[in-house]
Amino acid sequence: MASIEILPSDPSYPAPLWALVTESEAAPPTLYVRGVLPARPGVAIVGTRAASDEALRFTRALAAALGDAGFSIWSGGARGVDAAAHEGALEARAPTVVVSGGGHARPYPREHAPLFDRILAAGGALLARVPDDTPPLPGLFLQRNAVLAALTLATVVVEAGIESGARSAAAAARRLGRHLCVVPHAPWSPRGVGCALELVGGARPITRAADVIDVLGGPAPPPRRRSRRTLRNSPPATGTLPLPDAAFAAQAGAPPGKIAPAPATGAGLGGALRAELGGALGAENNAEITVEMTAEQRAVLDALDAHPAHVDEVCERTGLPPRRAVEALLTLTLQAVVVEGPAGLFRRALR
Repeated sequence: MASIEILPSDPSYPAPLWALVTESEAAPPTLYVRGVLPARPGVAIVGTRAASDEALRFTRALAAALGDAGFSIWSGGARGVDAAAHEGALEARAPTVVVSGGGHARPYPREHAPLFDRILAAGGALLARVPDDTPPLPGLFLQRNAVLAALTLATVVVEAGIESGARSAAAAARRLGRHLCVVPHAPWSPRGVGCALELVGGARPITRAADVIDVLGGPAPPPRRRSRRTLRNSPPATGTLPLPDAAFAAQAGAPPGKIAPAPATGAGLGGALRAELGGALGAENNAEITVEMTAEQRAVLDALDAHPAHVDEVCERTGLPPRRAVEALLTLTLQAVVVEGPAGLFRRALR
């Protein structure tokens, strides 16, 4: 069974993929499709390949419930959380789409070929941005994650370690202005520390399908502004980016009052720590103090100014991995030289 090739010039080409265009990539990718892409609005469910049994059970139930609610379920077809998401959709008889990291003639992992056949037989689809005979190379999975985030209304991270590929899908969702939802995990759990960091970065915590549906009832977040180091790769500002479908378009026009204002004391983990300490260190109008800093903390502080910046931007400006950047930000927040705002944004304290 050969795939259908869909060029960007084709009338059926998904408009949201034009959001992936940059100066270095003048057109969105050609698509290779087997089966039928669903008309239902989609939710991406991703996570670690080495998922816990609890995470796999949760994923299947979440996918089935979202499928029953009228959503299509998208994932990457990998072991672990991805496969559980597809299985849950099949149980609910909801359409599900595998966004592959390689060509369809080389299914990866190989043992999931029967699963992919069942997805096609059930009316779902396989989607790739490379021809059928292309082997599954590491770089293609990162590109796959961007496509996955672009074509869905929300990305849900169920379980992810600090270096999990699911976090690249989360970063793509944030960058494209899609909803990002994360299942909370203990930050000391190797399988869940990536989830904890995404929550610190502003993702919405969810524990059931109703939470995802509630998130989708509000306006989509704006696309994340690129850092100073990557502005040269940004697409020219020619207007708003196309939306996936009528459901997404309706969200974009939703009244802003659906988003609750952030508490005055600060949001996220930094806000909780300040509250625990009685707020003594968090007030911006405290007297000037001398603060000893590590080299990493100094680099993070130097990367900030009066304009709020997201954790991703701090990582790009400093070259630090997310965990080290977050640790430095929280320490600087407790020292009252950095202020944490809503949605994982940080800025220098005004003195």
